[in-house]
Amino acid sequence: MGSELTLESDFCEVGLSNWRSHGQWKDSASRQRNYWTASTAPAEIIWQMVTDLASFATWHPLISSTNAPYGQIAKPGLIYRVCSRYFPLSTQVFVERVQPGELLSIRLFPFPGLQEHVTYRIVSTICGTCVLYSITLSGWLSPLAWPMMKPHAVKVAAALVQAAEQETIRPTDSKQRLDRYKQQSSIFD
Repeated sequence: MGSELTLESDFCEVGLSNWRSHGQWKDSASRQRNYWTASTAPAEIIWQMVTDLASFATWHPLISSTNAPYGQIAKPGLIYRVCSRYFPLSTQVFVERVQPGELLSIRLFPFPGLQEHVTYRIVSTICGTCVLYSITLSGWLSPLAWPMMKPHAVKVAAALVQAAEQETIRPTDSKQRLDRYKQQSSIFD
């Protein structure tokens, strides 16, 4: 890695009245961008949304559909495909690393000459949850792809937080099924 990240000054100045804040990390790498968004949604709800691969298209601003089966949870080594919302592309996705409850790292291979490394980090705080979203483009086409992707990449963390907060207000069937599963799988019942 080697690059040192520093947070903008407004990261530390998030008050309760401005809890729905978001920002960008400063980084020396030109094709790496790091974004963060704060939320009042529980970390568990956000984590469930990030790792439920079949539902990515419901909240992700760049993805229109996926071939992951319903209920498929991210696991290291898993390979699946997603379709872009704005370009007629089917992209292969490789789940690189999963640290349950806190980190999901994936690589996307849209076409030869371009590779995308995406990391979602969920950080639980006293006042809520913080979503850290990092995207790194590599390959000889990355200088051409970044200007087209940047306006949408900026919205990913905020879209995830908004969907999680809606999930907290109105739980969907998947949340209710997860709750039933947890109740049925208790060894003390």
